[in-house]
Amino acid sequence: MGRSLAVVCTALLVFLTACTAAEPPGGSPWAELPLPAKDARILAFTPIAGGLLVLGSVPGPDGRAPAAWTTSNGHEWRSVAVEPHSPYAFQTELISAGVGDRITVLGQAFGGAHSNPRMTVWGGDTTKLVEFPQAFELFGGPHSIAVSAAAALGGTGVLVGQWDGSSHRYGAAVWTSPDNANWQRSADDPALSSAVGEQTAAVGVTTGPPGFLVVGNTQRNGEFEPLAWTSRDGASWQRIALQGSGAVAQRAGCNPDRCVLLGQTLGDRPHALCWPTTDSAPVSGLDGAGLDISQVLMSDSRHWLPIGPVLAVIRIDGTAHLALMNYDCTHWDDIRLPVRAAEARIGALQGNGVQGGAVLLATTDQAASRLWIQYPPTE
Repeated sequence: MGRSLAVVCTALLVFLTACTAAEPPGGSPWAELPLPAKDARILAFTPIAGGLLVLGSVPGPDGRAPAAWTTSNGHEWRSVAVEPHSPYAFQTELISAGVGDRITVLGQAFGGAHSNPRMTVWGGDTTKLVEFPQAFELFGGPHSIAVSAAAALGGTGVLVGQWDGSSHRYGAAVWTSPDNANWQRSADDPALSSAVGEQTAAVGVTTGPPGFLVVGNTQRNGEFEPLAWTSRDGASWQRIALQGSGAVAQRAGCNPDRCVLLGQTLGDRPHALCWPTTDSAPVSGLDGAGLDISQVLMSDSRHWLPIGPVLAVIRIDGTAHLALMNYDCTHWDDIRLPVRAAEARIGALQGNGVQGGAVLLATTDQAASRLWIQYPPTE
């Protein structure tokens, strides 16, 4: 293609900005910050030692190009070099990551006759992410349903999604790798795959006290039921039936002590649901004609968020909302965002040991994101 492998490196080695925050709009607690790059789309925040890994894309010759940065404060940014190899990697957006002994990243582009998702996998560290091309039918082809999210724990990277397994029934699947280069798909594990009369799906993954925690659902006789799966190593999985019916689990968030799971009811006017533990009854929250859970973020005793214990990004009727709740999923509050946007992501910045850290917010539409910060209240 005549393009250098590092053609999509954004600002190559180091890109630093030291800018002051704009005044919050209309007395909002959110102050706007400059983006790490012009017209960047920020699609994921992932905690790393001392700050955040920020994933997304920048404008490129084929529409978008992959990009990543690190920051400790939202003001100063360091570009992470990206090295694409396969054709779709040059136009991918980086959408999900996990941090273990190394960083595992999932990218997504769209192409082909039907503009289907074209997934790419990347790995490395906070200085460089390298794409590892895979055989087309590892993630795609006639048996592909979806690859949704990434996580990492120790030396194992995990991707989750759905696959048409050997039983010829669609079902939940995981892909595991010890090095981000060599991946093995597990679609026939009885804990994951669809038994006779059901159809399972895995849509979100995180890590926490249980190890890997995957959330999704099963469908039996036309009725959806929420599910979770846990694994210490990514190889052996335990299925957990969550309480509730006519509902699905979509995202989970953990701190070192606990996890909460979020999902929704299904029907004419869905309600968001929150499970404070995998054996608790769900607590109902925000509702809308259309609803989807995008992200869950939790405080802990060392990194207290200025907004509250548990935050969730929820798309309601096509618009991003920020929901606040307690660890036990009670006292829901719809937090006003500084601007209306189709999507949003949040990330926690560590405090200084005296006061809690700040929260970064990216509000995103088709063309670009806007970046915001909320600091802990001063005494």
